[in-house]
Amino acid sequence: MAEEKKRPNFFVRAGKKISKLCSDTVGELKKVAWTPRSEVGKTFKLVIATVVAVAAVIMLIDLGSSWLINSIAGLIG
Repeated sequence: MAEEKKRPNFFVRAGKKISKLCSDTVGELKKVAWTPRSEVGKTFKLVIATVVAVAAVIMLIDLGSSWLINSIAGLIG
């Protein structure tokens, strides 16, 4: 009777897969063309300014519509 080749247990197999995933990830990250820090800072400021501007517009629309609804409700009742 031939001996069967025994598979490593689950934890050994999972550890090897995780190790391969980590080394592959590091290899891929070395290939990435990273954006310069100054450009990231400019883009970040632009995004924050845009979010603040949109929030202000939404706030004005909300205040205006609530004022209009309250005025109409005041006329009715």
